Amino acid sequence: MNEFRESFRKVVKEFMTSLSVAAEIKSEKDRDILCIPPQSEHGFPVELECMDYGVYPSAEGWHGGCWDVTVWKPKDLEASLREFLNSLVTDAELKIYYSGAKPYKWVLHHTFEGQRVADETGLLFFNWFGRRSNETKRNA
Repeated sequence: MNEFRESFRKVVKEFMTSLSVAAEIKSEKDRDILCIPPQSEHGFPVELECMDYGVYPSAEGWHGGCWDVTVWKPKDLEASLREFLNSLVTDAELKIYYSGAKPYKWVLHHTFEGQRVADETGLLFFNWFGRRSNETKRNA
């Protein structure tokens, strides 16, 4: 295990003590996976997968870009990871867009590096003519 994964484990260990609904960390030889269940009735689950070369966040269909070891130093990762995790359980919103009752776009609004951001993930192919609706989930 390298310094990158050690930093991830350190932050996760601190974070897990502050949750209202307990999270679980699964450690394997080549990765650690943090599974955070919904923290409220209308919340959403979150998963962060950390390998020696990066951290991959995902939440109920949404997935963000990798926090890559070539860009992030372990200390920088710790600060940003703390901010991201705290945002997930305090002020983050996951907006899910549906077409024909099937999800096709996910937007996670959260705090990152001191600013409010909207990370979007979507499908290329979906029912363009389906009835549109959306749902917003919050863990706070």
